[in-house]
Amino acid sequence: MPANPIQKRTRNSFLLGMLIMLLIAVVVIAVLYFVVFSDAIGDAKSKGQHGTAKVYKLTTGIKSGETLQANKLEIAELYVDDLPADYINTSFNLSAYKSKLDLQAGTILSASLLYQNEEMANSTRLMEYNMLTLPSTLKVGNYIDVRFTMPSGEDYIVLSKKQIVSLQNTTVGLYLTEDEILMMSSAIIESYIMKASNLYAVQYVQAGIQNAAATTYSVNPRVYQLIQANSQKGVNIEDYSKINESYNASLRETIERELSQYQGTELVNVETKIKEQKENAMSLYLSGLAGY
Repeated sequence: MPANPIQKRTRNSFLLGMLIMLLIAVVVIAVLYFVVFSDAIGDAKSKGQHGTAKVYKLTTGIKSGETLQANKLEIAELYVDDLPADYINTSFNLSAYKSKLDLQAGTILSASLLYQNEEMANSTRLMEYNMLTLPSTLKVGNYIDVRFTMPSGEDYIVLSKKQIVSLQNTTVGLYLTEDEILMMSSAIIESYIMKASNLYAVQYVQAGIQNAAATTYSVNPRVYQLIQANSQKGVNIEDYSKINESYNASLRETIERELSQYQGTELVNVETKIKEQKENAMSLYLSGLAGY
């Protein structure tokens, strides 16, 4: 039975409405696509025009002052537009560089985050000390000042901003130059004479950006003469000015007055402490041999 005209018009109107709604939906989807994604597409094209670069990225976090190591780095290829202006590409040798700040894993390395190791002096030697009072959180790679507190309360800086090269129990290893070795020897002996004194290490918080403290300890006159003699002969002392600037005759007199209170016991006190020092060193050495 043929449909009546009213039913036919109703069906045609419904189909036309559906077609119009479909066309509107297509138009809306097209508009949304271009509005939402056009910026991203344009940005990607722009980045593509500037190219990419292979850079270094940290796989683990590192501390301020820590030397960069290959096992903590990976190579990443990123758009140049996403990189810092002073980014470092993989053709650059990072083996002689350290971090200025504490850096987290995933950080892209740039020149402003790094600084170069100082050139090692000819007289530099690895020295180990087991008489220092150490911070509980001290680790290899940290930086310290070595300070000397006397019974009267004076506190002097003997060594400034030295990196911990090795750490076994209470024995620390430091790279020291000849003048620094002599300064430590002077301070150690005087700390042994004064029983209530303390030779201790203090740790830097952000070693990469903190400047080294100025040394304030003045060696005893005999050690000072030895340093002068070595310097004048051109033997071992590369930078005499550093220790010469730190020497203060007035402060030295203060130390001498404190030492004078221990007259008659100096030799016994030093002998006792040196014996302890030797026993500790031998014990550590033998414990190391047990591992072979």
